[in-house]
Amino acid sequence: MSSDKYFNSATIEEMVNSLNSKWQRYPKDVIPLWLASPDFKVAPEIKEALHKAVDAEDVFYNSDLKPRLAMAAKVRRVNKIDVSENDVMIVQGVEPILWLAMKQACQPGDEVIIPNPAYNGFMAVMNNLNVKPAFWNLDYRDGYKFDEEQLKKLVNKNTKLISLCNPHNPAGRVMTKTELKAVADIAVDHKIHVFIDELWEDVRFDGREHISLASLNPEISDLTATAWGVSKTFGVAGLYLGYLASTNKQIVSNYRKNAATIQRGADTLSRAASPVMLDTTLDWWRRDLMFHLTKIRNICYKRMNEIPGVSFPNLEGTYVPFPRFDFGLKSEELHQFLLKEAKVGLYPGNVFGPLGEGHMRVCIATSETIINEALNRLEKALPKLKS
Repeated sequence: MSSDKYFNSATIEEMVNSLNSKWQRYPKDVIPLWLASPDFKVAPEIKEALHKAVDAEDVFYNSDLKPRLAMAAKVRRVNKIDVSENDVMIVQGVEPILWLAMKQACQPGDEVIIPNPAYNGFMAVMNNLNVKPAFWNLDYRDGYKFDEEQLKKLVNKNTKLISLCNPHNPAGRVMTKTELKAVADIAVDHKIHVFIDELWEDVRFDGREHISLASLNPEISDLTATAWGVSKTFGVAGLYLGYLASTNKQIVSNYRKNAATIQRGADTLSRAASPVMLDTTLDWWRRDLMFHLTKIRNICYKRMNEIPGVSFPNLEGTYVPFPRFDFGLKSEELHQFLLKEAKVGLYPGNVFGPLGEGHMRVCIATSETIINEALNRLEKALPKLKS
């Protein structure tokens, strides 16, 4: 069966009546490309697993051993990190893990090195814990390179954590082995803990390899906690299913203690569906997803770079590119203009840190019909800012 049924069938008329909250924020005449939530169908294997769990009345308190076994097996097979089910913790998505990572490593006033720009959840957690950001600046003119020398200069006696996202949201970079090794060497030399969000591990373009930081050597593995999830690959954010792992048993133990009574992991239905999303059953989905996203990325690259004032990046990973808009407007001002004049909703770049100003994040995980209509609207509206 053609994968277009799952990835390329969405229409505006269908989506405005969907339960996807991305399509509920703005009036129905606005095409929303702001939230990192795809306009795709749910894989039939996931639906089947959920139906089976309901039919079995798996809605009571239950052990999470089976999904942790599946998660550990996936981490060993895919990420090349030697963990057991006891080294894995299930959480309600990646953001709670961010909180746990900073709570584990930091005291109020300590510093956390984070990329700039970075996923906005990083900053929200830091503010709540009174932790100070030390920005590792990523320059779009340099291809968002993770510069080793800049990282070295950021490290000081107050640095307690390096927090990363790979593939990176919103810069769309897939970190190279050289870049990851630089992080590992610096962290090990200074005994700094590392938290790395690898939620986007399946979404990589042009054959780029995803390398888990903790797989590089035992020394960096002992300092690292890694987080994964299923929402970006399979479009099931409503299952609130994330998981973390570390070969450092004390780190995992501390995470569990800090999480006690605050969060209990995912519900029984999402845990029941997790094995099918973690083994090789849905490798066909991962393959066809990237085939479709590559087609959409190429459309965006060509058409957006043809709009005077817009610079669309060479997207290496994720489906949320971060194009630059040089029209003399702040990101929020441009956001409001596009809502009014183009009826397109993008995510203002300033939300992702100081270097996000002048950029807009765009979710391109949709159909050709929807992305082309959104681009038609942008092409018509943006020249008004140059006149």
